[in-house]
Amino acid sequence: MIILGLLLAALSKAQPESVAVVEIHGGIDEGKVYLVKKGLSIVNGGILILVIDSYGGYVKSMDEIISLLKTCQCRTIAFLPPGSKAVSAATGVALAASKLYVGDGAVIGACKPTPSNDKTEAYMISRFTGLLEEKKIQKPDLLARELVIENKAFTAREALDLGLADARAGSLGEVLRAEGLEGLPISYLRDDLVSEALSLLIDPGIALLLAVLGVLLLALEFHVTGFQGWGVIGGALILTALYTFNLIGINLYAFLLVSLGVVLILLELFKPGIQVFGLSGGLLVGIGIAVEYYTQPYHALSSFTVTALVLLGLIGVFIALIIYKASQTLGMKTLSLEEKLIGKTGYAKTGITPGKRGVVYVEGEDWTAESDDEIREGQRIIVEAVRGLVLKVRPAESK
Repeated sequence: MIILGLLLAALSKAQPESVAVVEIHGGIDEGKVYLVKKGLSIVNGGILILVIDSYGGYVKSMDEIISLLKTCQCRTIAFLPPGSKAVSAATGVALAASKLYVGDGAVIGACKPTPSNDKTEAYMISRFTGLLEEKKIQKPDLLARELVIENKAFTAREALDLGLADARAGSLGEVLRAEGLEGLPISYLRDDLVSEALSLLIDPGIALLLAVLGVLLLALEFHVTGFQGWGVIGGALILTALYTFNLIGINLYAFLLVSLGVVLILLELFKPGIQVFGLSGGLLVGIGIAVEYYTQPYHALSSFTVTALVLLGLIGVFIALIIYKASQTLGMKTLSLEEKLIGKTGYAKTGITPGKRGVVYVEGEDWTAESDDEIREGQRIIVEAVRGLVLKVRPAESK
């Protein structure tokens, strides 16, 4: 048994370590949390390398990534390529790695939250102080205050001198060589459809538009005849917005979404052919989005977010037009039978004589008719009056 144990240990040591390289470009958000989790699941105790070039993002997402890096059973390495940056929340991610490499022209720091308030600043100072203490930096609290309160940023050389960075590297290849990882199989992870979708899920501007879209769809449900499913979809969008603003938890959000999904499936089974819908934006919505972005610390708009905002705005305009047209239709006066038929022309399908009724064709339908004049079969007629479901007609004047 002892020999077998030694053989298994030797075999496990002989197996090459798994290496995953995760590109952290753009905002630090839920999409990047997903990428880091995916990378950690691949390496499974091996080496995770984060290639960072970011202006920052959400504090919540930064904290999640830091927690993942600190609790994983693997080596974590951060790399700022030449000319890149790790600003605000991205600084926290870079410092959380066990080792940090920087390239020439790279910048790290500038961690003052926006908007600035005592509560957020105090938290960020404590968070960065803890990360700097692990790097054995002297007076970490003072350096943390410089990063947060004074919003200082440091060059690659300054980061090395201060102990923020551990070594210099001009490329990812140099990092791999320095860590003895050359020749090992490497998995490269970058933004994909799932990470982009997760990034949109917690975007405040998108959440506001989804909330407005949901309200409009609920309004549309009340403006159309019969149940069309607009309200169910609108409710799902409102739930998404509530989750983004942390008004409901992930478990409740998931349960309600599943419940709404079941309703939609049943609706599709019993009433197929639900139509496409959209939403309306406006000046107040635009102002609300701008204010919401301003109140979110460490957030930067990406081109993907801008595209999604424009697309949702266009969809909103389409839904607003549908609601407007539906309101106009419901508000239209319903014409009476007299208003629809009096003065209309048609022709006699049978002969009509005074005192004897016949059949005429008017407005696409056959009607029982009577007349004070004699009318031949096929002769043109004009409706003079409507008595119940019987038309009083007369011969049309010949040209």
